[in-house]
Amino acid sequence: MFQSILRLGLASAVSLAPLIACAGAADAKPSVMSETIRVSEVKAAQEAWCEALITISKTHDEGGLAQSKPLAGEIIDAAYGYQFGPVAFKPTWAKGDVTFRDTRSGAVSYFVGDDPAFGDSGFAIGTPGTTRSPWVKCKPEIFVIQSFGNTANAMGWVHLEAADGTTSKVDKTFGYVRDDEGALRIVVHHSSTPFAGY
Repeated sequence: MFQSILRLGLASAVSLAPLIACAGAADAKPSVMSETIRVSEVKAAQEAWCEALITISKTHDEGGLAQSKPLAGEIIDAAYGYQFGPVAFKPTWAKGDVTFRDTRSGAVSYFVGDDPAFGDSGFAIGTPGTTRSPWVKCKPEIFVIQSFGNTANAMGWVHLEAADGTTSKVDKTFGYVRDDEGALRIVVHHSSTPFAGY
C-alpha cells in the first residue's frame, strides 16, 4: 500500500531518461545526470510525503503501534536517504540532546514514538495529548524550490488536519538527492512551528 504511494510520488514520477547508461565494456563511461530535478518531481515528492504521513496515522488508528511502527520504518526506507549516510533531520517536536537526528532510528521514533532513547510521542500518529486524533489531511504549500543537478531543496508550510478538526501548520524545509534508480531521497528535513510573534 505505502509502496504505491511513495513510488507514485518519489519514483514513478521520476523519468529514468536523464541517466545515460554505460554503452558497453569497451567504451564504458560513468553514468551522467543529463538534466536537473524538475519542479514537478519535487512537488510530487512533497505530496507523497503527506500521503505517507496520513497512511501512518490511519494505520496507527486502526492497528496500533504493532502495525504503524513497521510501516513507518518501511516508508522511511523508501523516502529518506539513509543509504547515503546521515540524514540531517530536525523534527518539530524534538528538544534537548535529541533535537537533531541523523539516524534512521531517530526518524522512526519521531514518526511513531516507542523509543526511550528519544522520548517522542509520535508526530505521524496524530495530534499530541492524551486523546490522539489521527491526521486525515496533509497539504504542502511550497514557497521556494531550488534545483541543482541531482539535488533540490523545497521550503514552505505543511498544513495538517486531524479527524477531530484540529489543524496545524508546520514550517518545512526538505533537501532531496536523486538515487541511482531515479527516485528522490530526502537527505535534509527541517521542521519547526511558525514564529508566533514578539
